[in-house]
Amino acid sequence: MKITDIRINRVQPPAVADAPEARIPQRLIVQVLTDEGITGLGEGTRSLKVFNAYNDDVIKPLLVGMDPRQPRQIWETLALGTGQRATRLPPQIVGAIDIAIWDIMGKAANMPLYALFGGARRREIPLYWSRGNGWTKEPAEMLAEVQEGYDRGFRAFKVRMDWRDYRQDHNPANDLAIFQACREWLPDDVPLSFDANNGYSVPTAIEQGRRFEELGIAHFEEPLPQYDIAGLKQVVDALDCAVSTGEQEISAWRFRDLLEMANPDILQPDVLNVGGLSEMNRVYELASAFNKVVMPHSPIVGTNLVASLHSYAAVTNAVRPHEFSEEFTGPFQASAALFKEPIVPDGGTITLPDRPGLGLELDPDVFEKAIVE
Repeated sequence: MKITDIRINRVQPPAVADAPEARIPQRLIVQVLTDEGITGLGEGTRSLKVFNAYNDDVIKPLLVGMDPRQPRQIWETLALGTGQRATRLPPQIVGAIDIAIWDIMGKAANMPLYALFGGARRREIPLYWSRGNGWTKEPAEMLAEVQEGYDRGFRAFKVRMDWRDYRQDHNPANDLAIFQACREWLPDDVPLSFDANNGYSVPTAIEQGRRFEELGIAHFEEPLPQYDIAGLKQVVDALDCAVSTGEQEISAWRFRDLLEMANPDILQPDVLNVGGLSEMNRVYELASAFNKVVMPHSPIVGTNLVASLHSYAAVTNAVRPHEFSEEFTGPFQASAALFKEPIVPDGGTITLPDRPGLGLELDPDVFEKAIVE
């Protein structure tokens, strides 16, 4: 089997009948084609011009003609520059290609990806409803969004402030009020987490964390700027609740340093940011060696969410729900329309099928109409 072409298309998913006014952002769909008629699917997040520049000048010259059934070698070629030329492409570019290569692997072997990864510990995976932009909202607004998720069947939640590392300690009082309003409304047995999105200093993170502990928190995510590893250790040591981080890390080596220097309770790799399924699985092996719980950050409905679920399904210590959000894509039905047999939530869970690879095939008629020239 040989790779014959790699195509990147910007697509506009169709409107949703039940929500015709909903905003449906465009997507970047990656297709890796082979001479045996098997096509691997991935998805990118960068601009089409940027991705196509990498694809035309670097990726296709390297990969066309290669056997796709060697994902580790291909990952190293793109991410590390081994082989014919120095590359070291951005992890999000590598990740989208890597997911498509693994999809080909599964389809060629006639096995779902979770089977290639060692077998599924569970195929029915609970999701948590993730809602953000808390920095722009009053507590009642965020509560209404949490209530929407509860009405739809979700039984685990996270509220995100989306502060980022350049807006530290801007309004922790309102952040706390948001968490408290949601925590008091939700039943006691429904987990609620809080994501500061890098927005606190060390003392504020510790003060907030202690208040969250009194109210009842499932996990406290990214309390500090991602670069403040020494400060993160102070927060982890000071709090009893689970402190999580890792969505912005770009390799297993970075996770190794994070573990040794800060010792967070939960690791949260993002399947695209970390460089694809090849590196995601290495992070999970590292987490197992350090006896750490994993809880991936891959909420975006579509190919990347499904890829993340396949990897997560095969992990023994994957005991927490997986993130889910429609904020970045619009209603999941829009993305689902691109596929013949979409993999979508049923209430607050997703069940992975036993179809080969990711278990996804584009609907050619819908896909061709959705391409934005």
